[in-house]
Amino acid sequence: MRKIFLTTAGQLRAGWRLLTWLLIVFGMQTLIVAVARLLHLANDGAFLDPKRLMLGDWIATFIPVIIATLVMTRIERRTFSDYYIPVRGLLGKSFWVGAAWGIGAVSLLIGLIALSGGYRILGVALNEHVTHWVLMWLAAAASIGIVEEIAFRGYMLRTLGDGIGFWPAAVVLAFLFGALHYFTKPFERWEDFASTGLLALFLSLTVARTGSLAWAIGWHFGFDWGAMWLWSGRNAGEYARGRLFETAWPAGDRVTGGLLGPEASWFVFVVIAALFSSFHFMYPRKPLTLKFDPGPLASNPSQVDA
Repeated sequence: MRKIFLTTAGQLRAGWRLLTWLLIVFGMQTLIVAVARLLHLANDGAFLDPKRLMLGDWIATFIPVIIATLVMTRIERRTFSDYYIPVRGLLGKSFWVGAAWGIGAVSLLIGLIALSGGYRILGVALNEHVTHWVLMWLAAAASIGIVEEIAFRGYMLRTLGDGIGFWPAAVVLAFLFGALHYFTKPFERWEDFASTGLLALFLSLTVARTGSLAWAIGWHFGFDWGAMWLWSGRNAGEYARGRLFETAWPAGDRVTGGLLGPEASWFVFVVIAALFSSFHFMYPRKPLTLKFDPGPLASNPSQVDA
């Protein structure tokens, strides 16, 4: 029985640690939903309302994930940085470089769609309360980046990687990330499943090369802000409330992404290929710590060339 739960070094196996983390997260989410129903707190309204996005992400996902991770740091005698979570350098240089790459990626995507006759700017949509909407969408995009990256490529990637290896774990979580979009959002097609999964795999590459989630969080922030607010594309069949432009998308779904927005355009796969290749050459390989020793920090970590 001891071998089922513990490694030869006496450490709780990665699968049991991950299961403990998931039980805490899902348990807290169940409690939050129950309290919301008891108090008749509905999360209605437009999907692409920045306030709704932030409240939903932070209450339903971020708080349970952070509390569960904090509990596991005590059990495993780790720090948040051991799970790639950048406590001090969250908004440092790496974040802003990632943000620039994210804005560049979505701008390239919109440019390809426009060159194919699938995108036009009809005019400015934001005529009043400009400062309010600019700040709200900067905050909402940053919130999406922080919450989704920490939830999917923080504790889960680190611990699952400890059990089955970093890249097998990255592939599993990328599939789950794509599946979450496909099965929980309206109007979904296989293109969005594939693109979000591949982008999740790309962001795992950035973690492997930088050792932190800061770059990935910045990229996620820049891409989402550019797609929904700056270039004013659709997502889940809606345009963002308070978006910058009135836009037209006069082409088929393969070109424009249709109701799902530009991340479901077939051009997104060209952009993803460019991201993988350019990041690979610009960020050199380096050893990536994959295993925890029983002590507080790994003194002789098992590593791979990332």
